[in-house]
Amino acid sequence: MHDRSPMNDKIEIDPAYLGASNLVTDINTALQTLLECLSIVRDECATHSVIVVQGFDDNKVLEATAVYLVSAISQNIDATMQIREALFEEESISRELGRDVISVIGKLDVDDEFKKMNRDPWMWEGISHMLIHLSQFDSDFHPIGQVLAKTSIKYDVHDHGLDIIAIYDSGTLGITAGECKAYFENPTRAISDAANKLREVDSNIRDIEIRSVVNQLRSALDDGMQRRIVGSFWRNERSYLPFVCCDEGCARDWNKNRKSLRRLNIPVSHKILFPLSLLEARRKFDQICEYMRVYSGIEG
Repeated sequence: MHDRSPMNDKIEIDPAYLGASNLVTDINTALQTLLECLSIVRDECATHSVIVVQGFDDNKVLEATAVYLVSAISQNIDATMQIREALFEEESISRELGRDVISVIGKLDVDDEFKKMNRDPWMWEGISHMLIHLSQFDSDFHPIGQVLAKTSIKYDVHDHGLDIIAIYDSGTLGITAGECKAYFENPTRAISDAANKLREVDSNIRDIEIRSVVNQLRSALDDGMQRRIVGSFWRNERSYLPFVCCDEGCARDWNKNRKSLRRLNIPVSHKILFPLSLLEARRKFDQICEYMRVYSGIEG
């Protein structure tokens, strides 16, 4: 096992992960672990579809998630979800990346207010991006169509833009808009708040934001795909993904008809609730953060 972090004497990183100077190799190892350990169950009711992720409590999944989130902080995942070398000097990557990780998730003794208002929302947004990334290898994670490009994880959790915007191809090009809410004790409000934000796409309130993102993402696509991007194409083809994380004891019947989702003006198959209920969700997030701190400090 790799040396333990001085901040924590419990967490050790699987030797399959080589450390920050080997991020490209390690992120691919993490993605493979996630694909092996996670499964999904799909369902549908009168107002929406549901994709429930199973297996997330596995320590191997928490560790792989940590590596993915560190990789996201390093900015080595591009718009088309290709893994690139991070822009760090090789001799200082562990120090600089470790510093960046701490700036996002805080130190081991960070207070609960920071966790609730900053860390946890950022982590859940990152995990939601990760689940979309997995659709590159398993289409069940985004059954509406193949994701071609998507936005990056935002560092500012108080940014009022949509949490995820992705271009997908279902035969017709469309836009996926995702909203991520980690209200551990109130998933019902989380679903409602996410749906209300997504309704702004229906109302064309988000057109300027979406158009700006599409203009940024289109340059990552090949010429043939770029030629297919015409006008406000998302008004004809789009999907909504409300991502909701909560404590296991607060989980609800995800297949229950919901007024907030009924009001979204797209087919049921295109509005997909993505719930994740975890036993002691905050502690699971704490554990992922401990893995992140230890991993980012490994000298390759």
